[in-house]
Amino acid sequence: MLSQLNLRFHKKLIEALKVRAGRENTSVNALAERFLDDGLKTVAPGDGYFQLVADPEATVRQLYRHIILGQTFGTAPVSRDELRFILAYSREAFLRGQGRLATLPALRTLLDITRDLLAWHVASGRPLDDHYLTGIFRLPGDNLVEEFDAFLAELRPVVDQMYAEHLLRPLESGCFDLAEVPEAVLAGIFTLPRLKTIFPLILRGLDWTTDKATALAQDLRPVSPAVTETVQAGTLRLDIRIDGQQPGERPGAWYNTPRLHLLITGQDFVVPYGWDVFSELLGLLTLYAHHPEALAHGHQGEQVMFSPPGHVSKEGFFGIGGLRIFLPAEDFETLVRELTTKCTEGMLAEALSGLRCLYGDL
Repeated sequence: MLSQLNLRFHKKLIEALKVRAGRENTSVNALAERFLDDGLKTVAPGDGYFQLVADPEATVRQLYRHIILGQTFGTAPVSRDELRFILAYSREAFLRGQGRLATLPALRTLLDITRDLLAWHVASGRPLDDHYLTGIFRLPGDNLVEEFDAFLAELRPVVDQMYAEHLLRPLESGCFDLAEVPEAVLAGIFTLPRLKTIFPLILRGLDWTTDKATALAQDLRPVSPAVTETVQAGTLRLDIRIDGQQPGERPGAWYNTPRLHLLITGQDFVVPYGWDVFSELLGLLTLYAHHPEALAHGHQGEQVMFSPPGHVSKEGFFGIGGLRIFLPAEDFETLVRELTTKCTEGMLAEALSGLRCLYGDL
């Protein structure tokens, strides 16, 4: 990398620098260096966002304190620049990996935010990029709010990640000018529950690693319960263990970093996995449990695939990497029902919510 740059300035600017340098009894280079250094230290419009992007780990730590831990001390949870950061990396989450499906709570929340911003701009008469919006959502353009509501009502319950990214472009592209939206309106649109739902997407958009998640947990020490759960389906057993705080453990005790361990045991094999595989498996089977008709042919995801009974064979099966696990139809449905039900109840659901906000999820 070159240590110097050849810069060209207008002749009048060069003459002004020479005159100023002569008055201050210094060199033109020293004077120009001082002016540039002072100018770069001055905060310009938009600098706040680029400072957040320049150190994303520090930004995530700050957002985690405000959004997840609720340490706002009476101020607004996030600034406009932080909202821009959140929207940019939420969309980026759907560009990471390949073959994943979007879980509706996160995607639907972002589309609800899109709807509310659209409604405010229309109601207040603020300018909008109508052509961009109508193109992305395929709207006639006669009544944008009603047409967008109809679009949301007809949206398929299972959305692949690339189409989800396409739907989020208006939020990230600046189609809505957040600088024009009053603080009170922003607070009513970007509510704390909505921001909590979106937060795991930010981590995935930043390609968050286990090491970064561990460092975040060790720094902020969120409380997460230790949980052990077993799902049995025929001869197959899934053991889920989450490291965390034991029941009755006093504050200030040895801190166990929240971490998930998945052990899949069959008749002739035992295979361990971690958060990435478990989160994709749970997301995929949850979508199938709620919308079996939309995934009647199964799905091939990033690391996990499945095929329900009666599609490829009378048995149902799922796969992780090169492993394929076949189950009789009844056992397959038991696995889906037991896993998805247990992961939405009690301490396990609480622990999984905490892990999503440390490791990221789609």
